[in-house]
Amino acid sequence: MDVFPGERPREFLMTGHPDAVTSPHPPELVSLAGGFLRTGRDEVRFLWHDGGTWSTVRMARQVAPTGRPAALVTYAPANLPFRVTDREVDILTLVALGLTNGQISERLGTSPRTVSTQVERLLTKLDQRTRGGLAALVVDSALIRLPVPGGTDDVPSIGPVEVERGVATTEDQRRTPPSQRLRQRRFLLGTVVPSRGPVSPDGVEAARGSTLAIEQVNQRGGIGGRLIEHLLVEVDMTNPDAVRESFESLFDQEVDAITTSYVNAENPFVLDMVADFGRPFLHVATFEEQVELVRQEPTRYGMVFQTCPSETHYGSGLVRFLDQLVAQGMWQPRARRIVTIEVDALSTHTTNETFITRADQSGWRIHDVIRVPIGLCGWSDVVRRVAAADPDVVMITHFVAGDVVALQAALHAARIDALVYHVYGASIPEFADRLGAVAEGVIWSSVTGLYDDTLGDRFRQAYLQRFGAAPGWSQASAAYDQVGLLASAWAATDSHSPGEVIRYMRQSAYRGLNGVYYLGAPGQASRGYPDEVADPSLGQAQMVYQYQGGSARALSPATNGDLRNFRLPAVGS
Repeated sequence: MDVFPGERPREFLMTGHPDAVTSPHPPELVSLAGGFLRTGRDEVRFLWHDGGTWSTVRMARQVAPTGRPAALVTYAPANLPFRVTDREVDILTLVALGLTNGQISERLGTSPRTVSTQVERLLTKLDQRTRGGLAALVVDSALIRLPVPGGTDDVPSIGPVEVERGVATTEDQRRTPPSQRLRQRRFLLGTVVPSRGPVSPDGVEAARGSTLAIEQVNQRGGIGGRLIEHLLVEVDMTNPDAVRESFESLFDQEVDAITTSYVNAENPFVLDMVADFGRPFLHVATFEEQVELVRQEPTRYGMVFQTCPSETHYGSGLVRFLDQLVAQGMWQPRARRIVTIEVDALSTHTTNETFITRADQSGWRIHDVIRVPIGLCGWSDVVRRVAAADPDVVMITHFVAGDVVALQAALHAARIDALVYHVYGASIPEFADRLGAVAEGVIWSSVTGLYDDTLGDRFRQAYLQRFGAAPGWSQASAAYDQVGLLASAWAATDSHSPGEVIRYMRQSAYRGLNGVYYLGAPGQASRGYPDEVADPSLGQAQMVYQYQGGSARALSPATNGDLRNFRLPAVGS
C-alpha cells in the first residue's frame, strides 16, 4: 500500500476507554482500537475510510507500562493499490468475506449483474483466475475495509470484522441502515452507461469520463468534505426492459442525481421515470424532440437537462463549413450535390427541414436520403446508390461504431470521390483505431466535442494515465463535464435538496472541457455556437475535425479550430 509522499505514519496507544485518548486522533479510529482490545487478536491490518481519505491501519497488542493490555495503533493516509476504485474496494471486501453476487448487490444497492461485471473486471485487473484467489489477495494485501459495507451481520469473524463488532454502538445506530448513514456524509451519483450492446464503445467512454471526474473531486477532498459515491450501471440501450430496470435500481438507492449519455434518446419513457423521481437528470441525447418536451412542460420535466445542443444544427453546420471552404478557395464542388446516410433511429434524422432550407439558400441540393438499420450486414447496395448520385458530399449520421467503420471502409474501397462528413460517429476512438489510413481525410463534427486547448490537453493526459488509452473526442469529456456541473451545483448550494440544485443549474454557467454550459433557456439544453448564440462564452461550439496522419485536427469554428488545417482528401485506394 503506497502512502502519500511526505506523509509520516501517526500512532497512539490505546489502554482503556476510548474517551481516554485525546485529539488529534480520529475518534472513530480510537473506537475501533477499543474494539480491537475486545478481540483475542495479537495484530490486525485493514483499510479505513473516514469519509474523506483512505488510511492503512495496523493494530498490535501490547502491555502498557501500568501492566494493562494496550493497543498500539499506527495509521497513515494511503493510495489504493492496483489502481482500484473506492467502489472496487467495497466489492473486494465483500468477496473476501465470502458473499455471493446477490448478497453483495443487496448491500451495495446495485444489481447482481452489475456486481458480476465488477468482479470479472477485478479478476482481470488483479490478475486472478478465481474468487478464491481474489479473496486471498485481498486478505494478504490488507484490503479489507472498515467499516464493512452493509455492516458485520452474517459475515465470517475474521480479524477486521471482529474489530468492528467489538465497537459498542447505540440501538439507534443499529437500526439505521448503513446506506443511510453513508448518505449523511456523501453525495450519491448514479450513472447509466450503454456499455453493453451495439454502442458499447460509447458506454465505456462515458463510464471512464464520469469515473475520472469523480475520482478527481474526491481526491481534492470532495464537496465540503463530503465525497461523491458513484453507482455505475451498465446497460444495453436496445433492451428497454434492461433500461427501465437500471433506472429503477438507482431510484431505489435514492441517488442525488443521475447522468447518462444518450440512453434516453431511444427510450423516451425514461423522461417520465425521472420526472416522477424528481431529482436532477443530465443527458447528452442531442435530441430536440425531448428538449421541446421540457420546453412545453417545464413543471413536470424541470429536472431534465440536455448537456449539449440538439441535432437540428448539424445540417446547417455542414452547409456553413462547405461554404467557408469554397469561399477560401480550398475546395470546389462539381455539382453541389449532397447525399445523406442516416441510421433509422428516433434521434438521428438530421436531414430535417432546417437543413434542407439552409442548403437551398446556399445553392446546395440534398440529392438523396438513405436510411439504414442498425447492424446492416452489407453496404454494397448503399455504396452503389451513393456512386450513382455522384455527390460532392456524403453526410453520415450514425452512432454505432462497428457500422460506421464498415461503411467508411466500403466507401473508401469504392473510390467515392466526395468529401465524407460524419455526424458524431467518427469521434469514437474505435473509428480511427480500426480504419487506420482509411480514415485519412475524413471530416466529422460533434455538437459536444472536446476542445483542443489547455484544459483538453490536461484531460487527455489524465485519462491516458488512468485508463491506459486515449479518450475519444466527445463522450468521455461530456460525461466528465456532467460530473463537474453537478459538483459545482452541490458545492454552491451546499445541499442535497433537488430543488436548490436544479435552480442553481438553471441560473449559472459552467465552463467545461466541451465548452460553456448555460442551461437556463427554455428546454434546459446547452446552446450551440454559432447557430444559437453568437457569444462563444455562452455556448458549446459545434466542433469540426479532420483526421490527418492518425490524429484529429480541429478545423472550425474559428475560435476553436483553424480552417487552414484542412487537407483535401485523396480518393480511395
